[in-house]
Amino acid sequence: MAMEIWALIEDEKIGSLVEDVAVEEGLTLRRFGSVAEAINHVEPEGGLILVIDATVKFGNYLTIIRRFQRNYFGFETVVFGKEKPPEVIEREMERGVDLYIECPVNDEEFYIRFKHAVSMRRLKGSAGIIGRSKPLVQMLETVLRVAPTEVSVLIEGESGTGKEVTARGIHLMSKRSKGPFEAVNCGAFAEGVLESELFGHERGSFTGAVARKQGLFERANGGTLFLDEVGEMSLNMQVKLLRVIETGEFLRVGGSEKITSDVRLLAATNRELESSVEKGEFRKDLYYRLKVVKLTIPPLRARPVDIPMLINYFIDRSSRRHGKRVRGIEKEAVELMVNYPWPGNVRELSNVIDNLVVLSSGNTITYGEVEIRLKERMVQSVSFDLPVHVEKSREEMERELILNSLLSLHNDVKEILQILKGAQGQAVSRWGSIVEVSDAHANEPKDLESLERDAIIDALVANGGNRKKAAKQLGISERTLYRRIKDYNLK
Repeated sequence: MAMEIWALIEDEKIGSLVEDVAVEEGLTLRRFGSVAEAINHVEPEGGLILVIDATVKFGNYLTIIRRFQRNYFGFETVVFGKEKPPEVIEREMERGVDLYIECPVNDEEFYIRFKHAVSMRRLKGSAGIIGRSKPLVQMLETVLRVAPTEVSVLIEGESGTGKEVTARGIHLMSKRSKGPFEAVNCGAFAEGVLESELFGHERGSFTGAVARKQGLFERANGGTLFLDEVGEMSLNMQVKLLRVIETGEFLRVGGSEKITSDVRLLAATNRELESSVEKGEFRKDLYYRLKVVKLTIPPLRARPVDIPMLINYFIDRSSRRHGKRVRGIEKEAVELMVNYPWPGNVRELSNVIDNLVVLSSGNTITYGEVEIRLKERMVQSVSFDLPVHVEKSREEMERELILNSLLSLHNDVKEILQILKGAQGQAVSRWGSIVEVSDAHANEPKDLESLERDAIIDALVANGGNRKKAAKQLGISERTLYRRIKDYNLK
């Protein structure tokens, strides 16, 4: 997949450094004199590295990045600029600055960091991964470290987080990338059928075996074999898999000829295998063979920064697929989706956007359409503790979406305050009144508004009155928090 470097550069030294990396990495370098000139080009299939020289002409780089985010999905941004405090650079990462290089440039440091940005873009582009949140980037950093090796990797994550996508990314960034990539869901087959899928079978070995069949271990020879939901495999099959891992040899079902296969194994599970080992449901020796490196994919609710980007990507993809002309989504609708917990993760978000695009009557998805769709999903979900009534107002809907996190935070903060009070006595008297107020009515049922008000107060106190941090801890936007503070007269 072709990837390109797009450069908005005035400084010739910076331009020369970027050009050297482009030549070394075999990438096309395009230099533009203006943002308007660049933004008229079609996004390359493999994505791009956007380089902005903010030392001379393009000082408004955050505005430039926002414009690109409206038009492109697969790009990393590298900014050359003046020295800045680390906390400012970190904040700007959430706004789209993937790499900030301070000038004057240290050549050696530049090459290392810039080439790493190229590797990250290659990984995202090859596997189709969208996002730049800190939890996602940390996970991808591990992928880049383990991919060139031959170690087995156990990928853990909730359903819908993209375990197979991640496994494919590891394969494509490995030395086996030109070899085959085969995948199987171990939980989708009965034991006998799974054995045939993995090892193949000989003609006549069982009813219906009308011809010899190659198994996945044969087809993946020289490449990578991905075993999804490996925790669903029976103990008998686990023994057979372990034998293949140890010897590299196996027999087809009904066969007598030993077959050798050279594959790299990647496995995935959406349940905690360590507890299965303790219960005797999964072999300890196999577990440690598969888990040379454990990779945990963060759930979507842990990376809300990525949700707007994913929304735009899925809208564009769905519109093209279904021949629709949906081009955008209302800002408040995005905010509502950011606050939704997404129990089905990225897969659920993709399905919701697909549904919204197909049923939308206009070219913009509205707040009302999103609200109705999320209400329906909450009613259908068994993971929510509280009932959702479809006749609720917009304000009530917002409260419903954040209630679970508010209740959890409220209880956690109360426990912390009680511990602090007990541990430090009078030294923490300023916490005391809050604990006493909370305890005074502990046995009285509270309505939704009271619970929310208490949780907001707790969050503000815990964060020293910093509303931005409080909003982040509550899992809501600053805008929603300011509205709640006003509603409850907490100023």
